[in-house]
Amino acid sequence: MKRKLIDENGRLFGAVSAVDVLVVILVLVLAAGVYTRYFRKTETSVSAGGDRIVYQLRVQTARQLTADALRVGDKLYESDNDTPIGTIADIDVQPARQETQRADGTMVYGTVENRLDITLTVEADGLITDGRYLVSKTYEINANTSVSAYTKYCTVNGVIWSIGG
Repeated sequence: MKRKLIDENGRLFGAVSAVDVLVVILVLVLAAGVYTRYFRKTETSVSAGGDRIVYQLRVQTARQLTADALRVGDKLYESDNDTPIGTIADIDVQPARQETQRADGTMVYGTVENRLDITLTVEADGLITDGRYLVSKTYEINANTSVSAYTKYCTVNGVIWSIGG
């Protein structure tokens, strides 16, 4: 006796419903798509060694205590998520200068008493790709961006002043 491919009840070889087979195939295709999208590692065109990024973080009107706590060679971490964002390579400390308004409405640029402007030169391993600077391969830095950072001795709030590769 010869069996039909699809019988009168719509079952394949009289055993499995054609709709069931289509559902199983659809589930397998969706599972393969999810696996490919979220779990498969993709190769990038960026080298695994990374790039050396040098940037300057400017901290304005800091106290002398903060300047004394910063040391060349200290690791710098981003405060919000504890991402390492480089190592302090150089520290430049100057008397703080700020623009203020006088009683007559004029603006003057002068020295702020008992405060310092600190420029930290920071070296970091990261990636430079498509004009983006990624430190620790995940934390993006941009010029004129505010950064809250810390070392094991102190916390600073500053602005990224310049970036170079």
